[in-house]
Amino acid sequence: MIEVRGSSTHGTFTAYRDLPDAVHGMIAWPNTMLLTGPRPVVVDPGYQTQGDMLVGALAARGLTPEDVDTVLATHLHSDHISALPQLDDVDLFVHELEIETPHGRAHRGARDRARVQLLRGDAGQVLPGIRWIHTPGHSPGHVAFLVDTDDGLVAIAGDTLGPDPSWFAEMTLPDKHPERAAHLAAFARLREAAPAVVIPGHNPPERLGGPDGPGSAPVREESS
Repeated sequence: MIEVRGSSTHGTFTAYRDLPDAVHGMIAWPNTMLLTGPRPVVVDPGYQTQGDMLVGALAARGLTPEDVDTVLATHLHSDHISALPQLDDVDLFVHELEIETPHGRAHRGARDRARVQLLRGDAGQVLPGIRWIHTPGHSPGHVAFLVDTDDGLVAIAGDTLGPDPSWFAEMTLPDKHPERAAHLAAFARLREAAPAVVIPGHNPPERLGGPDGPGSAPVREESS
């Protein structure tokens, strides 16, 4: 057994990826968001795991799976969607370009009880106060959700931002990053939305436009 630690989530991830003579297989736990308004909405249910963590997280907030009838998916990778069966029958909002991807087809079983509502085009509204924009790159049908809150606009960015928070802060990417141009275009689109807070798929939320500039003031949001 080898233990690797860094000064941050990204630092640990980088150290792990740099281990020599190793087969790298790692689960970077995703963020699951609960939007509380006229009715609860779950964004990216997360992994299906022993112990039904999603159900437990809802219970800790006084909710049951039956209380949730709407789920939003930034994309259909298994780490973001495989816990969906822990909920009751729900409306699942996902971009049409995700459905026929290899990963979308591979996880059709997770959607068996869901009423799939396809997002089409480049942008739109899901519910009052919740919009979406197409941010491909990480996957063809990846979207970000823009949520109006009392504290300003929150962008739920999914995996568009990647594992290194500095990429979005500096609006740059490694030269050989997969789908680099698409990711940078998605970065720009998120910036144009002018969110007060951006929530990545796997890192802590960040407040934009703080006293020391974009990404300077990390904030904690309820996620699991």
